[in-house]
Amino acid sequence: MPFIKQGDNRKLAVAIGFWSALLVAVLNIWFYIAYGLYQSIQLSPWRGLTDYVSSYQPLPLLAWVIPCFLLAPIFLIMISCLHIWTGAEKIMWSFLAVVFAVIYTTLMSVNYYIQMTVVQYNLSNGKPDGLSLWLYAYPYPRSFPGAFEGVAYGFMCVSFLFAAQIFTKEKLRRWVHWMFVGTGITGLVVFIDPLFRLPIAFLMVDGIAGSIFLTLAPILLAVMFRRDIYQFRKVVSQTEIELDQSSFGRG
Repeated sequence: MPFIKQGDNRKLAVAIGFWSALLVAVLNIWFYIAYGLYQSIQLSPWRGLTDYVSSYQPLPLLAWVIPCFLLAPIFLIMISCLHIWTGAEKIMWSFLAVVFAVIYTTLMSVNYYIQMTVVQYNLSNGKPDGLSLWLYAYPYPRSFPGAFEGVAYGFMCVSFLFAAQIFTKEKLRRWVHWMFVGTGITGLVVFIDPLFRLPIAFLMVDGIAGSIFLTLAPILLAVMFRRDIYQFRKVVSQTEIELDQSSFGRG
């Protein structure tokens, strides 16, 4: 069965891509809910590091940091599967998407691991020395986490924009294309805001739009992968029927 053997890698990429795309969507929803609840803490008036430490509770922070940490490698898996799935004529776009996804994953894995370990441990044990610029509090986003996120999500957006060039022609793929473009454009605000502070109203509108795009993009990608899984099964079944008929004819 030469066709099936040649398609094994692509078939595996579609299967893994389907589940990774679903996980990306689930982790995004988890993050949006948890981060929304965290805003009352992050946006509260800054009264100094001592006051912040005395009122610190690890759970509200970890509730949204954990999905962000998990999202980094799973997003890379999703984009890598997309690269394997892509046809030869579009493979340069998918390769560039993987390149920028690798940078995003590296930076965000480090950033959120620091939050889960160094920051969480020292704040919980009343040892805040040297942590002031590592907090998701004033002067965020002009802090180390804000800078990490600005660069990393900027590269993530570029990855989405490159990946968007893969999808053309067919209706569902066009929808995926525009969801990827929307995600890439709205997410660039995270890169721009630490450099030039943007109005809070604009950030809120962009955040809502970005959350919609970043949720729908992987969901539609999962739908597309799921449809391809069905097509692979259909081809395999048809091939097996033809082989059986051929063997029966020779017999």
